[in-house]
Amino acid sequence: MNNDYTAIILAAGKGTRLRPLTNNTPKCMVPVDGKPLLGRQLDLLTQLGIEKNIVVTGYLEEKIADPRITKVHNTEYDTTNMVYSLFCAKNYLSGDVIVAYGDIIYSEQVLQKLLQSEKDMVIASDEAWLSYWQQRCDDPLSDAETFKKGAGNRVESLGQTPSSTDDIEGQFIGLIKFSENGCQRLKEEYATANKSDAWESGRTLQNAYMTDMLNYFALKGELHYVPIQRGWFEVDTPRDLKIASDQISQPFAENTGQ
Repeated sequence: MNNDYTAIILAAGKGTRLRPLTNNTPKCMVPVDGKPLLGRQLDLLTQLGIEKNIVVTGYLEEKIADPRITKVHNTEYDTTNMVYSLFCAKNYLSGDVIVAYGDIIYSEQVLQKLLQSEKDMVIASDEAWLSYWQQRCDDPLSDAETFKKGAGNRVESLGQTPSSTDDIEGQFIGLIKFSENGCQRLKEEYATANKSDAWESGRTLQNAYMTDMLNYFALKGELHYVPIQRGWFEVDTPRDLKIASDQISQPFAENTGQ
């Protein structure tokens, strides 16, 4: 059982690329094969004994409902990004924490692999990303981000625009685990970040991407990864939704790497 874990699900965004499905429905409540994205995440977390589930809401927050969640509202959702949303839930950033994007589905094997890592700050990285991106996009390089691996399962860098598939040795899937020490480092760096140019990203702290912050930790040698081979879906566009809906009933959880 994993009762000591807190899960923070980031679900504040408007999901504009999924319109018209998100015109009146928050992205995390869009159903995949009959069950909302959020419900699928919560079912897995509940199954693994994780009962403290925090959802950071924003757009159409009144329509995000599940008895298993505690909601934290990002009132600035229209003008902020993922890191800001995460720190709306800063009171829950202690102990062992899972942070998940609200528009993903992942298998039990993927989550268990992440939980089994003893590193303070660890992400899941899909090494079989290319075949999936080829389904999702006409040009995978237009959407995928760089990912460079180092020794000892360290991430050397990530989150930049790739010039070729050689720049992509995996793909961050929007799933992170922080230990107590990892949470402390996270809060320290957020508190001292340059508000007008967060982590030399060229973006303000309010608009910083999660990968801006993760890349900073990677460059300092503090970010690790666990390799997976698929076992997850992202639903960002109608095309993504069709892929996930068509394939979710298949045993997508089985091929998650060693």
